Amino acid sequence: MPDYRVDGLMPNEVISPTTKSDAASYLSELHAQGKTVVPWGGGTRMGIGNIPAGYDVAFDLTGLKSDVEHVPGDMTVVCDAGTTISELYLLLAESKQRLPFEVAKSTGATIGGSVASNAPSRLAPRFGGIRDWVIGMSVVLADGTPTKTGGRVVKNVQGYDLHRLHTGAFGTLGVIVSVALKLVPVPEGTQTVAMWFDSLGVAANAALGVDQSNIAIEAAQLFSGSRAVGAIRELAAQRHMDMEAMPSDPAYLMLVQVSGSKVALVRQVNELTGLAGTVPATGYEVLSGANEADIWTYAGGTGDDAAVSLRVAAKPTTSLGLISRLERLLGRSDATPTSATFDVGYGSMQFNVEEIDDQSAVEFVEESKRMIREVHGSVTVERCPSAVKNAIDVFGIDASSAQIMERMKEQFDPNKTLNPGRFAFRI
Repeated sequence: MPDYRVDGLMPNEVISPTTKSDAASYLSELHAQGKTVVPWGGGTRMGIGNIPAGYDVAFDLTGLKSDVEHVPGDMTVVCDAGTTISELYLLLAESKQRLPFEVAKSTGATIGGSVASNAPSRLAPRFGGIRDWVIGMSVVLADGTPTKTGGRVVKNVQGYDLHRLHTGAFGTLGVIVSVALKLVPVPEGTQTVAMWFDSLGVAANAALGVDQSNIAIEAAQLFSGSRAVGAIRELAAQRHMDMEAMPSDPAYLMLVQVSGSKVALVRQVNELTGLAGTVPATGYEVLSGANEADIWTYAGGTGDDAAVSLRVAAKPTTSLGLISRLERLLGRSDATPTSATFDVGYGSMQFNVEEIDDQSAVEFVEESKRMIREVHGSVTVERCPSAVKNAIDVFGIDASSAQIMERMKEQFDPNKTLNPGRFAFRI
């Protein structure tokens, strides 16, 4: 049985609907009883959010997965919220189609939870975020009222703004019970060029070169920290390189995945290796097949055990520059190791502090939020101890938005039934 603990709090009851009508009936009853409800998907992103102001019921939607309507000709799919991302991958692959996003921990992550939390995707540099691919959804409001927004076909944009509103609202305005999505074809083939660097400045120049190239980038991420070093050394060991010549922390690893036909791959890989030689990178390797998948999986775990993890969104050049500014803010040393994952050409970044005491974490988060607002960016604290959450709002949204968000909460959930206190401004 899953652990339904949220910031140290446990519910009094767990309810697991298996149909959309069940979800509506249960929520209607809970609303009438004045109970507070925290919606659950696969639980992979439940650490994000402020401490609940109330938590009577865990509303587990993982059993809501019976209906999947895939129309290959339209390149769309409609599925229940409890369907996992990996289940969708397998189903869509039969028609050589795929979701235009990849999320972490896909075997556990559900489509409902991924949409509700607007989960980051390594494919964002090419395809954008999840919000860009949702064409409709069914949502049950806090009082049990079933609603629909958008449609099942791309040309139907009825209610478009409403399903954008629920994407990234973390279930505070309604419970997503099904989602309609646009799809993209599976590429004919992929390869990844791994480049590594001894300094952030050189890595930044390489990232800029990738962004300004004519290459059809599938995914491009720049990693720093112990995982970057570990991935570089693993590559070196596989290729029997001189380990003494390998970099130590700080080091930066950039993975650039390209896709297309065999001819297209050769052209794109040649352009990337040429860039690596020009920058110059400390080293580079071209990876395919299992080696390619393995390095993305390994590097993608950057920050998994961090004490504090920030998700930053800003202009690409600004966001990359924030890595060194955030490190300086910490007084970076062996006592405060950091790591980062930057989406090349997209502007989002995850910055992780591996070890830090609670008081220092509070000061760092508040100063980070101020710094990032100054450059017109936004930040969400995706991971931190509960003691730190007591002192901060994990959503670094500008105070000018507070009244708008409070009015939305009042309109959709006036009794504060759903996720009370968990979203921005503790609404």
